[in-house]
Amino acid sequence: MLSPIFFGFGTGFVMSISLGAVFFLLIQAGLTGGWRKGLPLALGVIAGDFIYVTLALHFSEAITDTLVHYRSTIAMLGALVFWILAVIHVFHHQKAKTQGLDERLLQMKDWQLWLKSFAINIFNPVNIAWWLSLYSLPPAADFTYSGKWIFGITTLATVLFTELGVAWGAGKIKNYLTEARIRQIDLFLAVLFFGMGIYLFTV
Repeated sequence: MLSPIFFGFGTGFVMSISLGAVFFLLIQAGLTGGWRKGLPLALGVIAGDFIYVTLALHFSEAITDTLVHYRSTIAMLGALVFWILAVIHVFHHQKAKTQGLDERLLQMKDWQLWLKSFAINIFNPVNIAWWLSLYSLPPAADFTYSGKWIFGITTLATVLFTELGVAWGAGKIKNYLTEARIRQIDLFLAVLFFGMGIYLFTV
C-alpha cells in the first residue's frame, strides 16, 4: 500500500513544477498576496485534476485503447500546446509589464482566480493525456482499485501543498525575483517547452 503513496508524492511534485502558465500565476499571486492569494489558483488546478482522476480510474481500459489508437494525434496536439506555451513564455514578461498583471491579480476575486486556473488546467490536452496515461500504464495500472484512489489523492495533495509552497515562497523571496531573473526563467521554460514539443512531434 506504500507504493501508491510514494508514486503519488513523486508524480505530484513533477506535475507541480510542470504547470507552465499556472506556475507563473502562482508566483505572481505569491508576490502580490502570498499563499492566500495562491490558494484559489491551486484549488482550481486540483478541481480539474480530480475530474480526470475520476474519469481515468473508472475508464482506464477504454482510455488505453483510445490512447493507442490516437497516439499520433494526441502527441501532435500535445506538441502544439507545448509550442504555444513556449511562445507565451517568450512574451510573458513584456505582457505582464505592459498590462499590469500584478494589479489585475490583486483586483481579481477568489472565484475568478479559481475559474482561471481551472479553465487552464481542464482544457490543456497535455494534462488530459498525462492523467489518462498515468492510469493506463504501470505502475498505476497495476494498483488495486483502492490503491489507484490512494495514488490519485496523494498526487493531488502533493500538487496542492507544493503550489501553496510556491506561492508562499514567492512572497518570501520577492526581492530576489527581479525582472531580469523572471525573464531568465521565462526563457528557460520557453526552451524547455519547445524541446518537449519537438519530442512529442517526433515520437
